[in-house]
Amino acid sequence: MEWGRYAEALAWLCLQTELNPTNLEAQALKNQLKKELSFTKEGNIVSSGNQTSKSKVSFFNWGQVAGMRTIKAKIERDILLPLKNREMYEKNNVSIPKGLLVYGPPGCGKTFIVKRIATLLNFNFIEVSPSSVASTYVHGTQEKIKALFEEAKEKRPSLLFIDELEAFVPNRNRGDINFHYQAEVNEFLIQLNNAHQNGIFVVGATNYLNLIDDAVKRPGRFDLKLFFGPPDIEARIEAFKTLLKKRAHHITNWIYIGEETENFTFAEINFVVEQTARDVSQKSKDFIDLNDLMKVIVANPPEFDDLKLQSYHL
Repeated sequence: MEWGRYAEALAWLCLQTELNPTNLEAQALKNQLKKELSFTKEGNIVSSGNQTSKSKVSFFNWGQVAGMRTIKAKIERDILLPLKNREMYEKNNVSIPKGLLVYGPPGCGKTFIVKRIATLLNFNFIEVSPSSVASTYVHGTQEKIKALFEEAKEKRPSLLFIDELEAFVPNRNRGDINFHYQAEVNEFLIQLNNAHQNGIFVVGATNYLNLIDDAVKRPGRFDLKLFFGPPDIEARIEAFKTLLKKRAHHITNWIYIGEETENFTFAEINFVVEQTARDVSQKSKDFIDLNDLMKVIVANPPEFDDLKLQSYHL
């Protein structure tokens, strides 16, 4: 499907579902692909109502999200397929995910991916941060939390994205947490429990997983947890290509750049390109070359090494 060979993909899925009728993923993929391609059966001929161009098939169109294949495959399997084929999954007593928790170091594309999930699901995207629901009045934040979920319910189906979740629902076992925070966490849990049946898919993002209240993280609320680390080599190469596209450059050895920027986040890659452009401008050069880029890469190593990244895991 990613290569645009939709007829081959559909043929494979038809064979797979025939050989293994209990394979829900294959069944869901087949139904979705047929729907996206508007396949109709006329006599003994199967034809497509639409042109099978990539623009017509949007279900797995991740746009500019290059690489990160493991994460995208898990999202497709555990979120997109069940939510787009809800009746089939429920008929087979397979639970539908109620929420997603994405975690990991900053600058690794969590927000970008979540927005893309909302687009792929065709859900209304509602983003909220702790500051937007904070209140100086007693119980004021509780009312804002309730109003937030009411808004998402009115706009359903909705993807409610809560950034900095650790500030929104801090661990109530911490000694520095006041009583009103405990009441706010309780209100959030009540709303979270009802979100699924109200057409709301809740996604939380955090850089500090251990600071979130344990009750929030348990299955049945945030069923799925995905770690977002620095982009893989494919994503790093695509990030450099995208950022350099509108700048004059003579760079062709993209694989070398990708190999030399292991553990760089998207934010750090953006800084490298911006700084290189500034340095080249100061030298009055007409274009960026590989040497210019590598000087900045060497002078600005990534913040995270393998040991630091381990601290972000569950």
